[in-house]
Amino acid sequence: TLGAEEINVTVYEGPKSCPDFDAEKNPIKIQTDCSVAFHFTAYDNATGKRIESSHDLGVAPSFPVGQGKVIAGLDQGLIGLCKHSKANIVIPPHLAYGTRGKPEQGVTKDTILRYEVEIIDIQPPVPNDFKHIDSNKDWKISRSEAKYYFDSKDQNVDIDALFESEDTDGDDYVSWEEFTGPKGAEGPPPPPQKQQTQEPDPLEQAAAVFQQMDTDRDGKISKEELAATFDALGEKMSDEFWDESDANGDGFVSIEEFFGDPGHEEL
Repeated sequence: TLGAEEINVTVYEGPKSCPDFDAEKNPIKIQTDCSVAFHFTAYDNATGKRIESSHDLGVAPSFPVGQGKVIAGLDQGLIGLCKHSKANIVIPPHLAYGTRGKPEQGVTKDTILRYEVEIIDIQPPVPNDFKHIDSNKDWKISRSEAKYYFDSKDQNVDIDALFESEDTDGDDYVSWEEFTGPKGAEGPPPPPQKQQTQEPDPLEQAAAVFQQMDTDRDGKISKEELAATFDALGEKMSDEFWDESDANGDGFVSIEEFFGDPGHEEL
């Protein structure tokens, strides 16, 4: 039985143990930050229901392990597996999709997942000095962060000269884009998109004005209601304006007359 905190990894085909590297110093065992290409099929461990599979796409996904690119249980369960091995990784709910689950795929907060994986390739970690220098993880390096990093390495680096070379926009920070040293394969996340403001509809605005003026809500504006609007603006309505507004002379301004009256643009 799977313990509440336990990830269960069982290699069922291929090497069960291996050194970290082969004779050419290429990684053959998965370690944190290695980039791993692997095929997977995910199942509900209790029912055996197939949930998703990389085979459906025909491409083995690749990502750096241990960096939160996938669910925590898979991130942890892959570490230590050998190249060309096949394994089952059984993952408890809290290390899968947590209390939210993944309802669109039938995964509940109580679903224990089983990943059937095949390790296709392992690549060494991409060096990332930027990540180590940027101690507050804001995707830019300050002078103090650079000084602290190089002091911790006992490296006597001229910070002023470094920033003169790297800080191309002169804002006193070295961004990920400006940094010319090793900085990994992935840059900062894109900024959140601003919601586009929708231009107000002139007809809707005019209708709202009509409703404000139509104080008795009878769907038409009386002479008194229109005069009251002028009074509120500190103006006096002329008889000529009323006559132009009440085009059919019935003693009221209808919504059609209101929209068709150019004189109202002066209000």
